[in-house]
Amino acid sequence: MSLVRYKPMSTETTKIYELAYHLSPDLEEADIKTRAQELSDLVAQAGGSVVTSIMPRRTHLSYQIKNKQYANFGILDFAAQPETLEKINAQMKLQGNVLRFMLLKKPESKELRILGQHRARPRIKTHETAAPETAKKPLKEKTEAEKQQLEQEVEKVIEGL
Repeated sequence: MSLVRYKPMSTETTKIYELAYHLSPDLEEADIKTRAQELSDLVAQAGGSVVTSIMPRRTHLSYQIKNKQYANFGILDFAAQPETLEKINAQMKLQGNVLRFMLLKKPESKELRILGQHRARPRIKTHETAAPETAKKPLKEKTEAEKQQLEQEVEKVIEGL
């Protein structure tokens, strides 16, 4: 997975958007990189500034798109003004090797996670585990009367043999 980071625009009216896309599986590796770069250039020409770009990788589709079982899935995060989305959307519809795409506005308050990176979650102790009994209860000392009674019973058993 290849990740490219760019410097975002610093205008107050810009927002962060995500462009997720599926490229045709028939493309060669060099063509895939070229198409991904063209999509980055398309966003820049429309007035956006690319923040993060993840190079497409081959994935199995849950359902067929244009009779294809596989596609190359990539993500492009960019900063832009809301008016530029119409331009980007219109240009994406004209792209021949793009099977499907989706433009999303990313939430501002949440941390931005990247495909393949997992958030570290703190471990929460939900219940106490019972400690196994390793030591048995100490044996109770027998009294003298009990010892004598035990010896008498053992002698009876031995005499009976």
